[in-house]
Formats: sequence, structure tokens, C-alpha cells
Amino acid sequence: MSLIRPVFAKEEPVDFGHGFIPRIDARNYKAVERCLPRSGPSLFQEDVELPWVIHEGPWATVQGKATIELCRFRGTKFMVDTQAWRYRDARTFSMKKFIEVPHAPAGPIFTVDKSELRDFVRADLALQASLGASAYLLPGVVPHGPKDAFREQALALLAIAESNLPHEPRPCIAFIGAHSSSLEGAHELIDQLPHWIDGVYIQLTPLNPLTDSPSKIIDNLMLLGHASARGFSVVSGRQAALAPLLRIVGVSGMDAGLAEGESFEYNSKFKNFAPRPGANTKGLPLSGRLYVPQLGRSLSSQEWTRLMQVPALRGQLLCQLPCCNYGQSIEQTPHRGREHALQCRITEAKSLSHQGLSAASRAIAILEARLSFARTVEASLRDAKQEPIGTTFIENHLAVARFVRNSMSDAA
Repeated sequence: MSLIRPVFAKEEPVDFGHGFIPRIDARNYKAVERCLPRSGPSLFQEDVELPWVIHEGPWATVQGKATIELCRFRGTKFMVDTQAWRYRDARTFSMKKFIEVPHAPAGPIFTVDKSELRDFVRADLALQASLGASAYLLPGVVPHGPKDAFREQALALLAIAESNLPHEPRPCIAFIGAHSSSLEGAHELIDQLPHWIDGVYIQLTPLNPLTDSPSKIIDNLMLLGHASARGFSVVSGRQAALAPLLRIVGVSGMDAGLAEGESFEYNSKFKNFAPRPGANTKGLPLSGRLYVPQLGRSLSSQEWTRLMQVPALRGQLLCQLPCCNYGQSIEQTPHRGREHALQCRITEAKSLSHQGLSAASRAIAILEARLSFARTVEASLRDAKQEPIGTTFIENHLAVARFVRNSMSDAA
């Protein structure tokens, strides 16, 4: 299967700006609010360019209305991810967070009758409209395994959505799930998508850009490129770690959390993360994850602390962006890790403005620089008798970039 496909241009593709679309939820909304563009200058801080965000649905419904209003006031467009795909799985109905929202069905969708399914889709879209979403994220399906025949159910949801869209005209983004071990059904689904849809949000499972093999990443890129070639604006779910590669195949938006939510595995989304009764939360060490742009990955605060213990690395890891400038302690960077991740991801996305073959060359240059830095880190940790951190993924990404560039050159 070729990475190069015939292009079917749509009249007005959705413009996602620089392309990084942060996912906002209860964990990071305060940090995002601190970074939103303001109407005037602020002291010692440059506001970030934030054209689009994705609000996590249950949080947005219950607690996020002030943040939504702030986004609207400051000109940031947004989608609301109601996570409709969860309601196909009976385990969702044991999770309080997902059954207390107004659009929740009484039981798993596709086991109810057609009128109840229609009511669920209509309520889902109405909720997005009531929150003021700039585009509708249409209910979709994530396959729970490689043998899950999901395509007909996904098309059924889209057909229901088409006849139950709210009156306010907004771009429509189809939510497309795909199992990474069986992508044929997802390719067929993309071929069958109706032309009234403006874009697609593609969520693979299981997905972990830091451990996935080159062949798996290539298959992933082929699916994204297929959707782009059909003329859809493409948003990739939880794949910001692949940012240099995504532009090559025409992805216009990448969704991820802020140093969190950078991978996806279906079954893990149904674990109960409620605190255990009597659990002691006092005296916890410095927490938070941190994005390291020199490596293109996020680290835990414990991993960051180990790097800070190596004098040869401290100066090389200094961040010169507004999130960390003006004399702030480098050791305390995890305390501002979400602001730091947002600034770094946006800066990175803006540097990846190339498309096609030029994007492949740009990706290779970025990944080669990361690989060189990774080897410096490995040598410094080894000399300091410290455990290594994971950097072999950079070699995988670089191999993919070179393969794609060669494929595009051969096809030209």
C-alpha cells in the first residue's frame, strides 16, 4: 500500500493553525488559562498562540464552563470530546464520571433500540452546541480488539448524526477509531465517509509513540495519509510525540495532553482511578511530568531529578521560552511542567510548517539533532553511574522519516 494517494480537495478545509491542539481537563485547565492570549501585554510573559483546544467532555460539562468562556473571549476555538465511544462498553456504566452527564444513555449503545440510539446522538451533539463548540466532534467507535467489526456501527452513528445535527452550522469532524493490528477496516471506513464531513479525528489503539516499532508507525502514517488524501482535515489523537512525522502525510492537527495523555490503550481507559478510602496523599514528592524538547519526549519528575544531578546536562536542558525564563529555578521546572509543555509543543508545531517532501527533510534534521543529544545524555548518565532513560524511540522515528522520504522520492 503506497503512502501516496490521489488527492480529493475539499472546498474549505478546517484551519487548525499551527496544529497543536492541547486536550484540556481537570488536571491542566488552570495552567492553560494562565497561558491563554490576553487583550494586553503581561509582565515577564509572552502569551501563547492557541487557535484550537479540545475540552474533555465530562469535565467541561460539570466544571469547565468558566474555562470555555475564557477560550471564547480570547478567540480560541474548541471542540468538546464527549468520549461517546465509551458508551459502547458496559464498563463505562460503572464509572460515575460518565453516567452523570446529561447525554449518557441508559445502557450500552447498539444494544438499545434505534430510537434510543438516535436520542443519544442527538443529546451528544446538543451538548456540544450548548457549550459553544466551534466544530462538532461526531460520535464514533473505538474497536476493543483486532477482530472487532466496528465499521458498520461507525457508519450508522454518522448517518444518525447527519439527520440530527443542531441548527447552528459548524464544521463536522468524524471520530474514527482504529486497531493498530487490523487497519484494513479503518481504511475501508475512510473510503466510505460521506463528503458532508469536513474532517476526521483518528484514534489508534494501542498506541505508544515511544515504544511502537517503525513498521507500526508507518502503518499509522499510511492511515492518516489516506484520510488526508481524501481531502479531510486530519487530527491525530494522542500522537504529539510523532509531530515531525505527522506533517509529512498531511496531518493538520495533533491532540495530546500537556506532558500527559500522549499514548492510548483501549482497556486502560476503563480502570477506576478513584482514590482508595483512607489513602494518604500527604508528603508526596515533587510531582508532574515534563516535556523535554531536546529529546521529543516527556519525563517523570523523578527522571528529571536524576538529570539535574548531572552537572554536564543542566546547562543543556535550560529552557529559554517564557514558561521558564526570568531566573526561575531549573530544579522546579516540573512545578510549571504543564505551562512548559504547552509552550514547547506550540513552538515545535510552528517550526513544522512544511508539507510533503520538504516536511520529510525537516523531520530528519530534527530527529538527527535529537539523536545526537540523546547520545550525549546517555554518555553523561553512564559517566555519572546513573540509570539510562528511554531514547531508542528516536532511532525508530528517524528510520521512519527516512523510509517515508525515500518512498516519496521514488513516487515523484
